[in-house]
Amino acid sequence: MSAANVRIGTVGYPVRNRDRVLNNVTLVELTEGRRNPPGPKAARKLRAGSPGSVGFTVQMSNHLFEPVEAGAELPGEAAGYGDLKISRENLDLWKRGSAYAEAVEALALVLVTPARLTPSRPNRDAFAGFIEAARGGDTPVIWEPHGPWEIEQAADFAAAHGLVLAVDPLRDEAPAGPLAYFRLGPFSSMGSRLGVYDLERLADAAASFERTMCVFDTPRALDDARNLSRLIDGLEVDADLD
Repeated sequence: MSAANVRIGTVGYPVRNRDRVLNNVTLVELTEGRRNPPGPKAARKLRAGSPGSVGFTVQMSNHLFEPVEAGAELPGEAAGYGDLKISRENLDLWKRGSAYAEAVEALALVLVTPARLTPSRPNRDAFAGFIEAARGGDTPVIWEPHGPWEIEQAADFAAAHGLVLAVDPLRDEAPAGPLAYFRLGPFSSMGSRLGVYDLERLADAAASFERTMCVFDTPRALDDARNLSRLIDGLEVDADLD
C-alpha cells in the first residue's frame, strides 16, 4: 500500500495549537460548518494559511436535519430548517456549506445524521429526495448514520444514492468502492491511544481501496493519527507521543 493513497488526520482540532495538528496530519475534517457555515473568505484564509500537504473535508450543517435552536443566527424562517425539507432555507444552507467547502478546496462533504433519522420508509424517502435536490458537482458526499441503521442497510442506501458510507473499520467492514472514509469515534479506543494491533487492522483495511481517508475523533486523536501514519510509513509506533 502506498502511503500517498491514504490521508490520515482528525475531526476538528483536538489540541489548542492548530499548527501542531496541521504539521502532523494530512487531513482535517472541519467542524466549523456544523451550524451556520463560514463564508468563502474565511475558507480561503484557512486554505492559504495551511500546509499544502493537508487536505480538508467539511461537515455540513446539522440544521439540515435538526430543528433550529433558540438564538441561532440563520436567515429565513426557522420552520424551513431541519427534517431534510426541500425548502428554500435548507437548500440555501446546503449551498452555503458547499461554497465554504469549495473555497477550502475540500476533498469531500460530510453528513453526520442524528439518531432521530431512523431508517423508516418516510425518512429514507426524505433523505433520498433531499440529496437529489441539493447535491451538485462531483465532490464526494460522505455519510455517517447514527441510530438503528444496520450496516448492510446503510451500505445499500449509500450505494443507491451515490454516498460514501463512513465506517469504523474496527467494528464494520467498509463497502467496496474506490474511496473509503474511516471515521473513528470516542469508543474506538476506550479512553486511551489505539494499540499496534488495532492500527495494523486499520492499515490492512485501508489497503483494500484506491484512496482512503481516515479521521480520528478519539480521546487521543492526534496521537492515533500520527501513529497510524508512522505504521503505514514503515516506522515504529511511538508510545511516548505528547
